[in-house]
Amino acid sequence: MVEVLNTIDKQIDRVEVEAVNSKGNRALFAKRKKIFPKRASGTFRQFKWAVMVFTLAIYYFTPWIRWDRGEFTPNQAVLVDLDQGRFYFFFITIWPQELYYIAGLLIMAGVGLFLVTSTVGRAWCGYTCPQTVWVDLFLVI
Repeated sequence: MVEVLNTIDKQIDRVEVEAVNSKGNRALFAKRKKIFPKRASGTFRQFKWAVMVFTLAIYYFTPWIRWDRGEFTPNQAVLVDLDQGRFYFFFITIWPQELYYIAGLLIMAGVGLFLVTSTVGRAWCGYTCPQTVWVDLFLVI
């Protein structure tokens, strides 16, 4: 039995292994290089700045638009009043029992977003997508 094990042991190839991240292998890796975005200029970049200013103006100035709804009602044009359970959008007042209007608006917004991104996705993602607008603003600051 011992002779059989010795012959099998001689037939097995032995391979020396070492850790992948040993000191000798670390020289193969370069130090991390930081990547910075390049400043762009030109006609399309100027157009992108104009669209960015327009979309941020909508974001910042919409709460300050006033809309006269009568006495004892808020005069803010666009207001989501969670305390009273009402949504005010210019001349529309949506009460809690009219939640299907909000659901319909959100479904239409989702379908509209899908259609816009499928037809002119580059324009949406490159110019008016909120993430793009805020990243551009962050890079400037």
